[in-house]
Amino acid sequence: MLVVMPVVAVAMFVNDLNRSIAVDDDVRQALRSSAANTPSTTADSAFYTLLIGSDRRSDGENGRSDSLILARIDPDARRVDLVSIPRDMQVRIDKIAGVQKINAAYSFGGATLAITTVSEFAGVPISHYAEVDFSQLTGLVDKLGGITVDVPESFSGGNGGVSLKAGRQTLNGTQALGFARERYKVQGGDFSRAQAQRIVLTALIEKIAQQPVTALPGLIREFAGGIATDMSVQTITQYAMTMRKGAITVDTAGCPSYAFNQDGVSYVGVEYKEWQDMMRRVDAGLGPHGTGSIPARQKRNTKLGAAANAASPKDYETLKNQSLNSDSVIGDQ
Repeated sequence: MLVVMPVVAVAMFVNDLNRSIAVDDDVRQALRSSAANTPSTTADSAFYTLLIGSDRRSDGENGRSDSLILARIDPDARRVDLVSIPRDMQVRIDKIAGVQKINAAYSFGGATLAITTVSEFAGVPISHYAEVDFSQLTGLVDKLGGITVDVPESFSGGNGGVSLKAGRQTLNGTQALGFARERYKVQGGDFSRAQAQRIVLTALIEKIAQQPVTALPGLIREFAGGIATDMSVQTITQYAMTMRKGAITVDTAGCPSYAFNQDGVSYVGVEYKEWQDMMRRVDAGLGPHGTGSIPARQKRNTKLGAAANAASPKDYETLKNQSLNSDSVIGDQ
């Protein structure tokens, strides 16, 4: 009994966690379809995960996805690349809604349509999915004793509900949430908010990697309160243990893009050439800011970063220079 009961207790604990974070079967089918329709050219151990922050209004009602982050994770190389896709990106959601903002995919078809839409836009197979509620991650940040970030610019009295000075500092859960939400009092608007979300996620990854193995179950339980994913607790733990074997490299960027208006509606347009170059570098394991030659197999992959479903103008240089764009943020982390 002394041997069996703890084992049973652990199994029940894990099963409960798996049930609490599980997604529907149609999401798993969308992930399988993404892999089948978009052959991978990345390293054998690497895979793509779509991270969505949603603004769901009530139970059973899909809101538009508040943030979209495409993550390439290579456990063996201990590398994570985070690329933000602006929520107002203009795309065609054919057979459903025509030309829309990319975050409308979640509203019209939930995670399933969001996965297929982002997969087509980035030209990569999406193997895993996680829906993250940033407001639920405050407890995780506090449990970790806060996260250390470099705030790019000072802001006060904005929509995030907090005021912060620029510079390196340790944030508690409430401050981290306010930082990740702010878009009114920062130079780049939504582009700066996407940057802040990447900074917060990077700090979380680095802080979790520093924790002792014995702390992982409690952290996963805390994390489970704010996430829905196709991955099991066992899979998440396996990836975490592999990543802990050495120093982790985290590189982040925003999709090269710009704001513009069309028929009275505010959209974001993609910079086609720059986006394709970025995704080819990400796929090759060079990171979104990587330099040097792009390997031949990424160059041959015409789907990579092709933004096949983008609806924004092909001639975008003038529009880019007339408005806020992904270069408007202070710094780039």
